[in-house]
Amino acid sequence: MSLINQPFDGQLGDILIEKMQEGYNHLTIVVAFAKNSGVLRLKPEIERFKLYGGIVDIFVGVDIQGTSYEALKNLLPLCDSLYVVHSEDTSTTFHSKVFLLENDTEIWMAVGSNNLTGGGLWTNFESCHCQTYTVGTPEYDTVYTPFSNLIARYMDTDCDYSRKIDSGDDIHDLLCNGYLINEIKQRIRQNEERKKMQFVGEPLFGRPKRASLPKLSTGELTGKSVQTIRGKAVHSTHAISETNSNERIWIETRVLTGGSRNILDLSKLGRIILGTGVGSRYETDNPKYILGSVAFFDIKPEDTTVVKDITINYDAIDYAPCTIKFAPDNGSWRIQMKGESSSGVAIQSIDEVGWLMDKILVFEKIRTDYYALSVLPSGSLPSCKLASYVVARNGSSPNSKEYGLFNS
Repeated sequence: MSLINQPFDGQLGDILIEKMQEGYNHLTIVVAFAKNSGVLRLKPEIERFKLYGGIVDIFVGVDIQGTSYEALKNLLPLCDSLYVVHSEDTSTTFHSKVFLLENDTEIWMAVGSNNLTGGGLWTNFESCHCQTYTVGTPEYDTVYTPFSNLIARYMDTDCDYSRKIDSGDDIHDLLCNGYLINEIKQRIRQNEERKKMQFVGEPLFGRPKRASLPKLSTGELTGKSVQTIRGKAVHSTHAISETNSNERIWIETRVLTGGSRNILDLSKLGRIILGTGVGSRYETDNPKYILGSVAFFDIKPEDTTVVKDITINYDAIDYAPCTIKFAPDNGSWRIQMKGESSSGVAIQSIDEVGWLMDKILVFEKIRTDYYALSVLPSGSLPSCKLASYVVARNGSSPNSKEYGLFNS
């Protein structure tokens, strides 16, 4: 028996990834909430699990819009069966959190407070009880029989509070009827509400060091950034390193370049127009500036020899490679949004030419080489600015395009 008090005694996400490599052939997850931050970080291991013949069944709640549209879209191709559980009785919440791995001889079960989110599996304060049971023992029968009966109930076609998700249309139906919300809209709403809560006086609680997300195989420090503004050096306060920290940036597109209008310019430095970069990894020794948007992708702004390929997950499809490189002709960094899906569809071709123009692109970092993308209309700019801890222009002109970092 093991009680894991996350993050002090370990993180359930890391433990689950390790256990999925130990010869089990059936994974069942029952959680109240799911977000891209959890789903996409488990995605490579779930895909490997299925490649070796594993079965995956997942049951997710949608109360208080705690599960995002994007998370369900990404879960659907990963699952052998996907169910949404919900009661229309507003006094009843689907709140279970169980992770089960099984084979012919044993099961491993984690029961606790962890949801299928980056926070739930890695960074939140959570507690869960993990234990292995041998098939045929009294302990196994005591635990497994009631759980398998519960799963059978949720999978019963006569169960009117459980709904099997067979297609993207089923997920879209949940979105249109208000059971789901787009992830970035949820984040904006949460940050707007947080800003309305003003605490008076000194904080009453401390802020422990943030728990890490899954470790990177790389991640060596690349040193601090030094850039020049009007002949004066601007130094970054923190060394730029490859990181998997969960953060989001939004960037105005306006008129994109390239024949397909799919090249997004990134900045080396940004002039602050709202908020402050103090304490963030974008902070510089000049309070008027933060590092440019290229630093979000773990690139040292003045290291113009770097060429970096990333994968972008949009609408539950991975597009790769999208290339970040410096363009000496115009002196700026840029992302070439040219990645293709596994079926050969290019990201710039999923809608009419120029569909990314006059939009706001929101990137969520999953890994240093893997990002979830949301696309918002340009009219969302005020809401994005309100939900950000710092907003900057990527040039000195008042008409320069803007970008911002969301509160985590």
